Amino acid sequence: MEYLKQINQEIYDYENKSIPIVPGLTFNQKETIEQIYFYYLSKFKTGEIDLEGDKKYFFNINRNPCKVMTKMIDFDTKHIRILTASGTSPLITWFFERDLKYWMKDKNFGKVLNRIFQDLPIFGSVVLKMVKNTPYFVDLRNFVINPTADTLNETPIIERHFYTPDSLRKIGKDLRWENIEQAIDEYRKQEKKGKYIMVYERYGEIASLTPKGETEISNRRIVLADVGVDKRDEYQQSMIAKAGVVLKDEEYEGHPYYEFHLEKIPGRWLGLGVVESLFDPQIRQNELANQMSKGTYWASLRLFQTAGEASNLNLSTDVTNGQVLGNDGFPYTPIDLTERNLAYFNQEFTKWLQNRDELTFAYDVVQGERLPAGTPLGSANLAAAMASNYFEQIQENVALDVKELLYNEIIPNFKKENSTEHVLRLVGEDLNTYNEMLLGIATSNEIVAYTARKQMVPTQEAQDLIKATTAEMVKQGKERILNIPSDFYKNLKYKIDIEITGEARDIRVWAATLFAALQAMTADPTLLTDPAKRKLFSKWLEAGGLNIGDIEPPKQQDVEALIMQQATKPMPTSAPRGAGGGVSKPAMTQNPMAGNQTAQL
Repeated sequence: MEYLKQINQEIYDYENKSIPIVPGLTFNQKETIEQIYFYYLSKFKTGEIDLEGDKKYFFNINRNPCKVMTKMIDFDTKHIRILTASGTSPLITWFFERDLKYWMKDKNFGKVLNRIFQDLPIFGSVVLKMVKNTPYFVDLRNFVINPTADTLNETPIIERHFYTPDSLRKIGKDLRWENIEQAIDEYRKQEKKGKYIMVYERYGEIASLTPKGETEISNRRIVLADVGVDKRDEYQQSMIAKAGVVLKDEEYEGHPYYEFHLEKIPGRWLGLGVVESLFDPQIRQNELANQMSKGTYWASLRLFQTAGEASNLNLSTDVTNGQVLGNDGFPYTPIDLTERNLAYFNQEFTKWLQNRDELTFAYDVVQGERLPAGTPLGSANLAAAMASNYFEQIQENVALDVKELLYNEIIPNFKKENSTEHVLRLVGEDLNTYNEMLLGIATSNEIVAYTARKQMVPTQEAQDLIKATTAEMVKQGKERILNIPSDFYKNLKYKIDIEITGEARDIRVWAATLFAALQAMTADPTLLTDPAKRKLFSKWLEAGGLNIGDIEPPKQQDVEALIMQQATKPMPTSAPRGAGGGVSKPAMTQNPMAGNQTAQL
């Protein structure tokens, strides 16, 4: 099994062969990734010194658009929502979502999302690898695939690892690799060994020989240490290539990698990132910056000329203050070294910076900078909205890839770890929502008990009193610790949604809408009670980025006020009998403490 030979051939093809996108346009993924590193880190691939011995200056124009892109497409774990599927209790889904949020916070899943959004604009693609239910970011410099593949499902995958003997022994034991000591011994026998042991991890189809000598093709996971040296055969006539040491060889369907792309180009796997989009503008800006630097150097010199014999005189070192220079009547005249191309340089700088903004949508309004004086507010809002729509489309594409990761890895691992009995801590808005649910259940139970005890349905006033009394008992403490039983989520059916709308909303519009809503409710308090007004008011709030539930006051009533209201209500002399067997309205006592009504409720 010549695994090492096949792996080396695939790596050689990846690094040295460019793929054709269209006739006349080729692409080399390795060279592109290397150039991205140089440009993002403000370094020249050809060195920092030019042919004339002067330092070259790097005028970086790609970092700021990368940060703008990160800010505009970012979303957090709070935007991940678990929706109830048919046949499942919404209450279980609610507990599941809160439990999942705390679990993701404990596993630092928010940092994983932040890293995805940070790296996507730089490289155009990000790869996550799941190792023992934990996500790790893959270094694209050590990631070898078929560059023409559309997805990772269509290509063999090779990942290179670099281990010291101690780290290989530790990681190999943790991942249950074999032949670890043999690989370390072979490494130490090498005459010219590097600092690290090279280990290849390959996924995909591979041909192997069966015990009967037949060729068999199967999907395998191969972990191989590239150690040892080539040896002569027993006749010392030909070289026998060392096959390396196989640390793992097993059948494996699929792969443990998840991919995220900023913008896909047909014909290549690597996505198009911000840095790659700005290759040409970056080259031109560097040229302009260095040409202008050389021009300002010459413009700072003070040179003189004369027709006399003292032409080699250096006025800065060879003369003193007050000295009279005579040179047979030939004067010393300064040479004009004024830079006359400043307007051209400024025009070129502006033109290429505009090209950068057009390629990346990193306009001033998106960066939060002040717009030029005289810009109409409507034009600024329109520009911001158009740019936001562009970023929202990218955000949705990334959200779909994140959903796949959540469905296949994150949530199954969460359900597995939380299948046993555990506790859930509720605080803040989650606690308020839980208390409202408890209040509804407790109020219903009290109304049922009241009806059974009094043999009549309580009036609306009595129901409000029951709810207010129950609320005082339910809403106690600033947190609740709940015991979640084992297998509580076993039969849960759910759907995942990522709410990313409003992520790039205009804060000024949102604040103005909030203030206007306060004025409207002050002028007309019926906006929240009248059904027709409430419907129109809700739509107006949504257009400004608000939800009517965010400003609606909680429905809480004072217990003592309700008791006094019930107690001071005059007792009716006769109760009209309702048609159809209605229940008579109960008579209320005049004394709020008489009859122990409060104790009965």
